[in-house]
Amino acid sequence: MRGKNTQVSIIIVNYRVEKELIACICSIVNSKLRVSYEIIIVDNDGESGLKKIIRETFPKVKYIKSPGNIGYGAGNNLGARYAKGDFLFFLNPDTEIFKGTIDLLVNFLEKNINTAIVAPLFLDENNSPYPLQGSKRLTPLRGIFTLSFLYKLLPNNIIAREYLLSDWNKKDIKEVDVVPGTAFMIRKNIFAAVEGFDEKFFLYFEEFDICNRVKKLGYKVYILPDAKVKHLWEVSTKKAKFDIKKVFQKSRFYYFKKYYGLFPAFMVEVFTRLNKIHLLLGFILAFGAFLRLYRLQELMPFIGDQGWFYLSSRDMLLTGEVPLVGITSSHTWLHQGALWTYILGIVLWLFKFNPLSGAYLSIFIDLLAIFILYKATSEMFSKQFGVIASGLYATSPLIIFSSRFAYHTSPIPLFTILFIYFVYKWIKGRDIYFPLIIFIIFVLYNLELATFSIAIAFFGIIVYGFWKKKIWVKNIFQRKIILLSIVAFLVPMTPMLIYDFGHGFVQTVVFVGWIIYQIAMFLADIATLSFVNHGINLMIPFIYKNIQELIFLPDGKISLILFLSSLLYFLWELRNNAIGFIFLVISVGLMFNKTPSSAYVPIFFPFVIIIQSLLILRIINKSKLFYLGLFLFIVIIFFNAYSTINFFNQNFRNKVTFSDRVSAAKEIVSLSDARKYNLIGRGWLNDYKNYIMNYEYLTWWLGNAPSKNKKNVKIYITEKADRIIISR
Repeated sequence: MRGKNTQVSIIIVNYRVEKELIACICSIVNSKLRVSYEIIIVDNDGESGLKKIIRETFPKVKYIKSPGNIGYGAGNNLGARYAKGDFLFFLNPDTEIFKGTIDLLVNFLEKNINTAIVAPLFLDENNSPYPLQGSKRLTPLRGIFTLSFLYKLLPNNIIAREYLLSDWNKKDIKEVDVVPGTAFMIRKNIFAAVEGFDEKFFLYFEEFDICNRVKKLGYKVYILPDAKVKHLWEVSTKKAKFDIKKVFQKSRFYYFKKYYGLFPAFMVEVFTRLNKIHLLLGFILAFGAFLRLYRLQELMPFIGDQGWFYLSSRDMLLTGEVPLVGITSSHTWLHQGALWTYILGIVLWLFKFNPLSGAYLSIFIDLLAIFILYKATSEMFSKQFGVIASGLYATSPLIIFSSRFAYHTSPIPLFTILFIYFVYKWIKGRDIYFPLIIFIIFVLYNLELATFSIAIAFFGIIVYGFWKKKIWVKNIFQRKIILLSIVAFLVPMTPMLIYDFGHGFVQTVVFVGWIIYQIAMFLADIATLSFVNHGINLMIPFIYKNIQELIFLPDGKISLILFLSSLLYFLWELRNNAIGFIFLVISVGLMFNKTPSSAYVPIFFPFVIIIQSLLILRIINKSKLFYLGLFLFIVIIFFNAYSTINFFNQNFRNKVTFSDRVSAAKEIVSLSDARKYNLIGRGWLNDYKNYIMNYEYLTWWLGNAPSKNKKNVKIYITEKADRIIISR
């Protein structure tokens, strides 16, 4: 036992496994060690009553109370400072020692002076050896092939087999590079020479680290099969109050960074964090990118209204004058916000004003929306839901068309997804998300005034919360939340507010009054049935067309059936859910507008995808209908992707494309003979102020923009559906 000639100090770190620890100590005592020994318990569990139990049951055991849960390596270091033995035996509490085990380990070290570490063989509950124990040195390549999805795909790959010593006969003494940290014996002087455990490893990978440092000193490491320890796998970690997965990942990254540098550590993390869900998501993102980038240089949409924003961004960059509002809405006294001008200006500056950069920006934003949709819906519903939703979103033809359209409506789906997620988090009790919701509402308002219907829906949720006395509504009156909400309002709205001070507050106060007036008129229309005669008849064909393009491009009737069945199930399943309420309010808002504008549609993208995903997942989760649901999901994705590519290949054969517009702009510049000229639009669209702004930008980009002043040289342009006519 303890004494001046103690040969081995047995150090056990406890964390929430008192029952197993007592059994472990009993097994040591019952093993009748021949060598002199001491047992040191380091208690990392601040809430345990272990000290009293140890004092009463094992009075000769040394009990050390740590400052808290300082980690496995730090706990062992603390125990080692009190150790008197020539050898240190680090032992997990969820183990049982076989008779003779510790004696055999001590004898082995005494006979083999060039060996610094020796470990026993580990047995499971049935006293059978664990198939994998001990390994070669852990390198980045070995880590990738054994710690990642590659090992699941190729469990017998040669790199993993060599690293894990798969062919080792567990009856033979084995020299290894690394022993399991569960139980191993080390010479105390060598432990001191390597300065003990690296305490930056809170848990996991500390044995890899200390074995590496011992091997660098020239000592050997062995596993001795005659010495046996039963190990009850991960009993302690299952009771942990911290995130085991994150601790494991942090230790893994630190290990590879410490020995191989930042980049190899990063590459190992990339591979090891991937799983089948991540691979599916990666495929979805790659496929979504392919569909969005397909023939983009030829077929990028570039109409006059887009040209307005390009010119506005250009002028902001060249003159330094920052616009306060954006393009006019369908009501010319109202403007959209200038936010898209600012965002577009950044990429135009980065890519030397190349017009394609705007489309790359909007596509990047939409790919980010796919990822955020996956992350949000995975948390709100499940990871399977997230995969289905991201897959449907990535391949929806209407969403793909919209993502290629570098316009102020492009970021709306992304911010709508964030709005849905933030509302979910707020209602779950995360008060800090309330200011973020305010921020998103007014970002959306800047991008498209019609999205204000989402603010009305949110106001309805607040009213409901007050009525039901919900805690998530009461908490918004905290001083911090109020101040952050004011800041969240001012950040996106400041340019518009500055504009309003000189224009009678048309963008804010007058707009809200106009909304109230329109709601009153809408209710009056319903009462007199004039809405049925005008609004519904006008909107139904528009909605039908968009549902087809959004859900299932090949067939409108199938799209409608899918949408209505999904909607009914969605409203039933989420009848008391904020998402369903928001969707209903913005749907009424669309009908209330009575304007079939494509700018009003992007806010619906995430809602419709969520609605559709909910039904498909429900079908998949029914065991008898699993293959039907999977088949439906695959068919929708496949035919939408096929139809989208076919649309790009077939529908633009006799239509004006972006490459045609660039060619026309080059012809205009050539006709100008490097002289100043006026560019004049002709045709039925010439009544629109922005009709030729796309050509104004393209000719400027190519070197000779049209003049705003009257010039002798006049070049006329007429854009028809299938050709562009230019004359001087």
